[in-house]
Amino acid sequence: MQCVRIVGGRPLGGSVEIGGSKNAALPILAASILTDERVLLHSVPRLDDVHLMLSILKKLGGDVTLEGNSATVRMGCVSAVPDFSAVCRMRASICLLGPLVARCGEAVLPLPGGCAIGPRPIDLHLKGLQKLGCEVIQSKEGVRLRAKRLNGARIFLAGKNGGTVTGTANMLCAAAIARGTTEIHFAACEPEVVDLCKFLTGMGAKIYGIGSPILTVDGVDSLRGAEHRLIADRIQAGTFALLAPMLRGDMAIKRAPISHCAALLDVLERIGVPFSADGDCLHIFGGKCDRLAAIDVSAMAYPGFPTDLQAALCALATQCCGESAIGERIYENRFGHLVGLRSMGAGITLAGSTARVVGPTKLAAAELSVADLRGGACLCMAALAASGESIVDSVHHMDRGYEQFEEKLRSIGADIMRFER
Repeated sequence: MQCVRIVGGRPLGGSVEIGGSKNAALPILAASILTDERVLLHSVPRLDDVHLMLSILKKLGGDVTLEGNSATVRMGCVSAVPDFSAVCRMRASICLLGPLVARCGEAVLPLPGGCAIGPRPIDLHLKGLQKLGCEVIQSKEGVRLRAKRLNGARIFLAGKNGGTVTGTANMLCAAAIARGTTEIHFAACEPEVVDLCKFLTGMGAKIYGIGSPILTVDGVDSLRGAEHRLIADRIQAGTFALLAPMLRGDMAIKRAPISHCAALLDVLERIGVPFSADGDCLHIFGGKCDRLAAIDVSAMAYPGFPTDLQAALCALATQCCGESAIGERIYENRFGHLVGLRSMGAGITLAGSTARVVGPTKLAAAELSVADLRGGACLCMAALAASGESIVDSVHHMDRGYEQFEEKLRSIGADIMRFER
């Protein structure tokens, strides 16, 4: 089992540089299936999920290389059936559905895996692909899609918890080479969706309304190869931005996607954290935080506060004065990190989909277990703030989404070391 030892209670400060976005990389890599020409991607984060997606593409028939942070993919011949064992390990593998059925006329996928943060059905994906002309056959093992020809359609993508990012990605990929025009209503507006749109238009797709909840796609006969640089990871940037005031440290976050972080910056301002932006460098002045105010906020779809930062905000809330209310409107079970925070002495109650966190609390070191990717970052943040030595196990979850996390923490003064037990 992969673990980290963290000696907390030390001030942190310095600079970190943010890499490419995991949540942009995975659907864009899946979209490379749509062409038999070479695709070159830059700022690709070296993460377990990215390596897994590249291995899936290779087993589908692709010629794949990763050198530094640049990936080259050429999908000359494509199989409609991916490696089930690999697909089952990653939720984002659902992004293969649209590209595979568009390219091959068929797609066979098991139900994808990922973090245990609540139900994440694929009904909206299937509903949209059916609208485009797919025959859908479901079983306990997974789903099979068939389509002799995809045709444009009007698709409404709203579900119980709002829109769907990966569902929007699947519709865009399928519609890009469908016959006729597709309108996607209630499309996700996340920056990662915008990045996918830019990649697809670079391949020759015709997409209008980019960044809005209504996307129009005029299908084309084929797509060409492209070269594209991924956007920076707003979740990694946000994690460090929330860590700085928790440790009362000054931090320069380089290559931060500041235009994608309006909700985060609003939360920092309301808590009382001074910051400034200089180009793509976000400066957090945690050392000037005499008192952090409690916050009332809910994680929701973009441009709202990101669900992927909800856990990190819970950690920071333990150091705020008063009772913070942190809601979750995307994934109903995304509060596994609260168990670890409570074991460190945090005063937290969970009422429905809202965590109420009372602070400030002097956190104590503890043995902690990571249950999901973003919860792992939360527990590491808490361990860095706690007095004494904490052990955090199952940190392989964090390898899926935080590039060089420990190295970046050490570079700003953290006492953290990985070991296996």
